[in-house]
Amino acid sequence: MRSLIIMKKKALLFTKKKLFWQLATVLGIIILFISPLSSAVQEFGMKQGMELPSTVATVEANEIYPMFTCPCCGQPLNKENPCCGSMTQMIDFIDQKVSTGADKDAVILATAQEFGLERLTDDSARKTLREKLLANAPKDAPKIMTSETKKDLGIVSLKKGVVTTEFVIKNEGKSDLVIDKLSSSCGCTSASLAYQGKEGPRFSMPGHGQEEPDPNWKVAITPGDEAIVKVYYDPAVHPELTGPVTREVSVHSNDPVDFETKFTITLDQEK
Repeated sequence: MRSLIIMKKKALLFTKKKLFWQLATVLGIIILFISPLSSAVQEFGMKQGMELPSTVATVEANEIYPMFTCPCCGQPLNKENPCCGSMTQMIDFIDQKVSTGADKDAVILATAQEFGLERLTDDSARKTLREKLLANAPKDAPKIMTSETKKDLGIVSLKKGVVTTEFVIKNEGKSDLVIDKLSSSCGCTSASLAYQGKEGPRFSMPGHGQEEPDPNWKVAITPGDEAIVKVYYDPAVHPELTGPVTREVSVHSNDPVDFETKFTITLDQEK
């Protein structure tokens, strides 16, 4: 009789252990799949114009804002008091990424890729992210290169109007270098890309009233080929401005490490 009771206790203990591991396995599977599922559901909801609650705890957007600066004024992003359309555009982008259920690292990476590593507030964070990108870059990736990143335009007169200059970029990678956007640091400066004798649309500083080019525009530069970045400066945008001026133009590409390449122009404006 006693041996029977012992056997029953052992059987019950075995059943409890089995149940525990079954539950642990199920929980592990749920944890493994719930994050991408949440992102997929969120993305579906956004496409359908619906707001769906997240199934997992995700990063808060207000954790990300102060990590990036506005390209216009250089101040950390502030949703309560945005300084311009460019800051609003960055904030909206972060909000959209957070709403998909993406984790913090994914939101930071996507924002840096969209607006540039230079927009990260912290130098160490910028360096760390670049090292990660370099370590994970595929061997057959495209590679954007340029021999010159800065030009001085000398004296620019308001009376003479728009002045232009050019920079050359080259794809030294092993696959197509896709340029899908250019941008500038001010509305007075715009840029376009010329490849194989054809010049694309002009891009300026986003969020400052200029007409936005076709968002589907892109150019694929084959390995070994070169393209020209044309930069335009219009002194009439700031007619009261005199003295030294520095402006930047950014070329955004699918280079997995240097996805934003910056060019600088300097000049002295006079009336």
